[in-house]
Amino acid sequence: MPDLNVPWGDGELTLPIPDHWKLLGVATPAVQPSSADWEDRLAQSLHQPIAGPSLGDRLATLRDTDSRIALIVEDITRHSPLDRILDIVLREIRHAGIRDDQLEIVIATGMHPPLTPDQAREKLGVAAEQIAWRCNPWDDETQYTRVGSVERLDVQIDKRVVAADLRIIVSSVSPHLQAGFGGGYKMLLPGCSMLQTIRLLHRFGIKRKGQPQLVGTTEEQNRMRFAINRAGELVDAYHGQSFTVQYLLDGENRPIHIAAGDPGPTHQMLMKKCAVACGIVPEEPADILITNAHPRDHDLWQAFKCIPNTSWAARPNGIVICLARCPQGLNEMKTMKWPLSPTWTRRIVRFLGPETICSLLDRLVKQLAGDSQWFIRLATQILQRNPIYMVSETLCAQGASFPGIALFPTPQAAFEAAEAQLGKGNHRVAVYPDGGVTYPILTQSRSGKNGA
Repeated sequence: MPDLNVPWGDGELTLPIPDHWKLLGVATPAVQPSSADWEDRLAQSLHQPIAGPSLGDRLATLRDTDSRIALIVEDITRHSPLDRILDIVLREIRHAGIRDDQLEIVIATGMHPPLTPDQAREKLGVAAEQIAWRCNPWDDETQYTRVGSVERLDVQIDKRVVAADLRIIVSSVSPHLQAGFGGGYKMLLPGCSMLQTIRLLHRFGIKRKGQPQLVGTTEEQNRMRFAINRAGELVDAYHGQSFTVQYLLDGENRPIHIAAGDPGPTHQMLMKKCAVACGIVPEEPADILITNAHPRDHDLWQAFKCIPNTSWAARPNGIVICLARCPQGLNEMKTMKWPLSPTWTRRIVRFLGPETICSLLDRLVKQLAGDSQWFIRLATQILQRNPIYMVSETLCAQGASFPGIALFPTPQAAFEAAEAQLGKGNHRVAVYPDGGVTYPILTQSRSGKNGA
């Protein structure tokens, strides 16, 4: 079998797949390269929104006042050309006569580490020097306003974001392992939310038994996305209004599908585009699934997401091999020393079951954070179903270790270990080069089997 190459930073990583393995397919997003006029199309979308008044009409009502505008944008873990997008949005704002001192850029980091000044300049471009910017202050409870509740979740949002007369939300839309799809009001909850609100939100993705596939689902099937959308509506009802600029990226991280306008209809349109482009129907389950975290490969937490995104493409007990570049390594994520090998850890998980293990942890570790609780439950459910290998030279060099996950410095080492575990044979292998933004679409019968 000829070697396959997958995206790896600014270059490619070669996968020396054994000749006797059977390649089921290479699951790449069905997106054409963006056209050279994407900036013109984005500017046009501001004047011709999907729903609601245009950006110019909204700005006209704020021109002769001391109104405040919050530009809410993605953080460094996302790869859109935000600097060029902001140039276009700021051009429209300034054309309307709005002063720079009426603006504030809020980077919707949620609980991600705050950006350094250098990272902000890289992400925001010249806007970082012209407009006041900051990250979500998730660890300071005094910086939030309660706007209401959704299903007993107190929605606490950054008080200056809530107080803004106009919130301009700029974000890409891509598959998300827990919220179905990213983008939309997710930039407010959890992007601009208080720590306790974020932690409780993560519990909305927890199932006590039989964790379903959540990636690619809409609010009708997804409790977390339902809560996110209702929370955004609460913010708009509390004060001001929100206008979104949303887009789907091509393989070179340039906007291909672009829409603007009221958050709900705009996000719904982009979700449909994203599902068509990023949802892939596998022919049959794989014995070995190779999933590359690209383009969500900034650090360990981001890279891990490609596993629940794509693991449903592997058969039960099939091996999932995650390729995790992780240039930022652990990036402040805490890991624990674990005395047992991945093989023995998985044996215990399969013997006791994820529910028993998570119940024990809930009792032993008081006030276990909602995000940690969800992560542990998801990880144990995946481990119960599939052995997990991770390939990361960076993490190996850092001496990182994770309960139940075997870590390798090269794909070759992981392939040899997979064959040692499964035995030599014509193993069916599926490759997801962009596992951070693709996912398998399962038939109803396959979904039931994959939930086993």
